[in-house]
Formats: sequence, C-alpha cells, structure tokens
Amino acid sequence: MNNEKYFIFNKETCLDYQGPELKSVNHFLKVLARDKDKVFQENCSQRKTTILFVLDEKNHDNLKAEQYSIQFSDDLSEMRVVSIDELGIIYGMLYVSEKFLGVDKFWFWNDCEPSTKTMIKITPDHFLSDVAKVRFRGWFINDEVLISKWEYKNSNTNVWEMVFEALLRCNGNMVIPGTDIENPVYKNIASEMGLWITHHHAEPLGAQMFNRVYPNENASYVENEPLFKKLWNDAIIEQQNDKVIWNIGFRGQGDRPFWIDDPTFDTDEKRGALISKIMRDQYEMIAEYERDPVCCVNLYGEITDLYKKGLLELPQGVIKIWADSGYGKMVTRRQGSHNPRIPSIPEKHDKGPHGIYYHVTFYDLQASNHLAMLPNTPAFVNDELSQAFDNDMCEFLIVNCGNIRPHLYFLDFVSQLWKKGKMNSAKFLNEYVSQYYPSYIGEMSKYLNAYFDAVIQYGNFDDERAGEQFYHFAIRNLAKQWIVSQGYESAKNVYWATGETDLKEQFDWFKNKVEGKRSIWESLLENVKALVAEASSIEQKRIHDQLLIQVQIHKNGCKALYSFTKAFEKFQTNEYLDAYLLVNDAMQEIKQTMDIMEKPTYDKWQGYYDNDCLTNVSLTFYTLETVRRYIRMFGEGPTFYNWEKKYLTDTRESSVMLLTNKTNQLMDDELINGLLERK
Repeated sequence: MNNEKYFIFNKETCLDYQGPELKSVNHFLKVLARDKDKVFQENCSQRKTTILFVLDEKNHDNLKAEQYSIQFSDDLSEMRVVSIDELGIIYGMLYVSEKFLGVDKFWFWNDCEPSTKTMIKITPDHFLSDVAKVRFRGWFINDEVLISKWEYKNSNTNVWEMVFEALLRCNGNMVIPGTDIENPVYKNIASEMGLWITHHHAEPLGAQMFNRVYPNENASYVENEPLFKKLWNDAIIEQQNDKVIWNIGFRGQGDRPFWIDDPTFDTDEKRGALISKIMRDQYEMIAEYERDPVCCVNLYGEITDLYKKGLLELPQGVIKIWADSGYGKMVTRRQGSHNPRIPSIPEKHDKGPHGIYYHVTFYDLQASNHLAMLPNTPAFVNDELSQAFDNDMCEFLIVNCGNIRPHLYFLDFVSQLWKKGKMNSAKFLNEYVSQYYPSYIGEMSKYLNAYFDAVIQYGNFDDERAGEQFYHFAIRNLAKQWIVSQGYESAKNVYWATGETDLKEQFDWFKNKVEGKRSIWESLLENVKALVAEASSIEQKRIHDQLLIQVQIHKNGCKALYSFTKAFEKFQTNEYLDAYLLVNDAMQEIKQTMDIMEKPTYDKWQGYYDNDCLTNVSLTFYTLETVRRYIRMFGEGPTFYNWEKKYLTDTRESSVMLLTNKTNQLMDDELINGLLERK
C-alpha cells in the first residue's frame, strides 16, 4: 500500500501547539505524548510528520464553541487540528488519542491499555466535530469516600487527574470537584485541566460551610448576614480567574432545609422570600467581579416545592436545575417516608434555561447504590433524560458519579446521551460489551441484562429498585431495634419501606422482598464466576472487577438479609441455637463481600475499597457479630458452655461430668466451626 496517500503517525511524529499559553493545553499535550509513547515503542523510518494544534480565537472559520476541525496539508506532512477555544483544542487532542492511537476513554478506570504499533496510516479526510446536545455537562464527584483516600503511584493527586481526564474524554466540560471540600486542591486541578467549575447545592458559590468557619456562631442568615456575605465574597475572589457556573441559593448546614434550625421561618412565604433575597444578593456580588456571569440554582428537595408554588424569584437568565429522585426518575426525591413524587420538570410556560441534576449513584441511608451500579436499566435512563431534553432541559446536566469505577457502564451511557440527546440502549449494550469483552459478547450481554432482572423492586413505582445499601441498612436498622427494644418496638428508620407496622411485620416485609431473589442472584453469580475462571486474561479480570464483584455484593447482601430475618423468626420462638447459626450464615455472606473487595485483580487497585464508610460492609459484619453474641447470651448464658457440652462433648463424658467445664469456654468462631462440623 502506498504510504503517500496517507498521513503517517509514528514515534517520530512531532506534536506541536500554536496559540496562547494555557496550563490545560500544556497538560493535555503531555497526555497525548504519553499516549503516543505507549503505542509507538520503536522508531520507524518513514517521512517526518507533524500534528499541529492551533487555538485561534479570531479565526472562527464556521467553528462553534468547543468544536474543532482536522485538516491535512497537501503533502500530508501535517495534520492541523484547529479550534477557537481551550476546550475545543483539548477535545481535539483527546480525539487524536482515542481515534488514532486507540486509547480508551476509561483506559485507567477499566484497565485498557492500547496495543502497540510501528505506525498508523490515517486517511486524510477533513473532519468537523459535532456540537454536544447539552451546553454544560459533567460530573459531581460526590460521596467520593473511596477515591478521597486511595492513591495511584503514591499520590491521591494522580487519582483526581485521572478522574478529570476521563470526564474530558467523555466530552464533559464541567465538574463539581468533590463534596464539602476544605482544601481546594481538587478544584484547582480541575480548573487547570480546562474544566468549568460549579458547586454543590449545599455550598452556594463554592464557599466554605458556615459552621466550619464560624463554629461558635448561629448559622442564621438573619443574625449573621455579614458573615455569610464574607464567606461568599471570599469564594468569588478566590475563583474569579476560573471558568465558573455560579451556584446560588441557600440551604441549612448539613444539606437540609435552613428552617429546621431557624423555626421563625414557619411559612412557605417567609422561606421563599428569604431565599429569593439571598439569591439576588449573591448574584449582585458576583456581578461586581464578572460581567454577565453564568449562574444556576438547584431546584432540589424543598426548593422545588417553593418554586412550583411561585414563591421564589430568580435573577434573569439563571439556569434552573431540576433533580431526579436519586434513582433516576425525574420526580422529587423521597425524604424519609414522605414521597410526594412531584414531577421534577418545568411547566410549558416556564421559560428557561433549564438543566438536570441526575444520579447514577446515590447515598440515602435506605436503598440506594454506592458500590454497585444503578439498579435501573439504561433503557429507563434513556427514556427519562431524552424526555427531559424534549422539554428543553438541555442547558446543563450534572451527573452524580460517586467514585467513578463502579459506575462506568452508566457514565459511558449518559455521556453518549449528553452528546447525542437520545440513544438505543440495546445498541449501546452491544457496543459496550464489544469494546471491553470482545471474547464474551454474547455472555456479557446476557449477564448484564440478567443483573437488572435480578434487582429487587422494593416499592410500587418503576424507579423504586434496590441498590446494595438496601440490604446493609436494613440489617443494621433492624438489628439495633431487635436488641434495644428486645423485639417489641418497630424500627422507625425503615418506615419508608414497610410503613408504620410492628417489628415482626417489618422483618417479614424484608424477608418477602429477598426470598425469591436469592436463587436468581446465586445462579447469576455462578455463571459470571464460570466466565471469569482464574481471571488469567485481561477481559476476565475486567469481568471480575466490573460485574462479578457487583453481583457478589448483591448475592451476599440478599442472602444475608434473608438469613437474618429467619434468625429473628427463630429467636421469637426461643430456638436460640438455630437463630445463632442463621446469623452466622449471614455473617459468612457479608464476609465474602469483604474478601472480594480486599483482593483486587491488579496491584494498582490495592486499597481502593479501604474507606468504604458509606455502604460500610464491614460495619454490617460487626453488627451481625453483635447480634450473634446477643443470641448466645439468651441461648446459653451466663456459663457459655451448654452448647459445647450438649453438641460437641462426647456423650459419655458430658453425662457424668461433675465440673461445669474443664477448659475455657469456646469463642464464637470456634464454637460455630465445631457445630458446623457436627452437622
């Protein structure tokens, strides 16, 4: 084949940049050089070529914001990538990395290194990038307890660079860089990588929390307006050189309605009037430093209700952000047992701009997903977001992405939606498994669909499907009430699921939810295990890390909760040994989850789950261990020798023994092992 017809990309190809000096562009020029060195291991005796990236703000050349074009010189010695802005150049660099070098958008998070080559022949076709469906689109790095403590190459900073690189590779341009951050290092990294910065709805303007800075003051705007304004002004000054979408609004400390701590605001009218005043004040403060600032307000929780009642006045042009339920449905989220399900979508007469706050992971201390992927299907997500886009909610889409790695499937899917507006979910599944599991396309398509079929439907609405926290929070809440009330008072923390009923009926409710799903999760787990085998290939390791571990978490949680509810039944009828053994069964299920989380397939991921303090699998094990000891107290306390004597001691010896016992009483694990061996 004649190389003169192609642009030759090889180890000798020069990467060059022409335009204003920008930290972000320099960073991604180094990223592209890194990727080039990964792919081209050897020199190639071909003609010298150059890839030139040109940022020319004056040369619009029919380019829109964030667009880039690719053209080639007549002699095919130069590929020219042109854009009119910073993000356009970055996207162009990442396009070259992915399209030509074969570097996957999730190369770091999904362990996908590109294959090595001597050279790449590129057909010299003119290319113009698409304009994304959503103007501002990105991730909210929220509840990021795993990646906040984990290190890559002995540095947590490297982890955050990988987060933001993946976001930009997904064509994102905006980020909330963490939750309740005292140290702005993550924000600085994101900004220096070219991203727009926006803010958590509980941290207006990106300011520090009032109670953290003024712990001895009352967090009341009426009492301490100057202190609040100082925090906001400091935040504006600190970010004035960044690209910022300023989040305005007001919630109380701890991300809850401010009137919980300030009961003088006892009507919706008073509440709406104060929030409206605060938003006007905030907007005016920003406008002192920035002409035509981009601002947004989260219509989240109680704010949605006030807005729909016409009690909020927003400054002109502010983006109104509507939130999903936490489970992917565009309705207001459940607050405890209060579940009004008000449509989280603007009325037809409500002029924009409008945007969306969407969850692919959530943390609500009830039934959400944190360690495992969203329990609702891609088809469901496609319907919800495409309908929102049809309602002109296209200005802004922030996606709660948690700790990234457990949620790659949906982060990829939503990134396709924010680019295109609508997707064929079945086609996406086929493309996804073809990309990451080419040797197991049929099996992985089948098992991913089976995953969603196995999920528990805990409520009456289509989005009310259980993530892994359903098992863990149920066990811990029910265990506390079992012990503290001795089984007589119901657990108020699970009223959201069971309704206001007694403790026995609550246990029965959870038992009925999980009973029919145990065998389904077990079967799926065995099928995926067979696919993984010894995890000797890259694809098998990926299946282990991206599907097996999540199926294991669900299977263990489901079986543990079932055994736990059966243990309560036995305890109620004074069958203490049976109850003791059933709680131990639950413990062993949870232990399996702990084990798989502690044994990564790659050394790189060692310690990734160490700070699991939200689902907190080890705390569930600790809780069950406490219940096991509690049951033993009833069954053979205070001597703690009766079961050993009855079941483990030789009959002749136990029948004539004069002393209570001849050796120290067995600890629980020793006793359990002996009892199980005698079964």
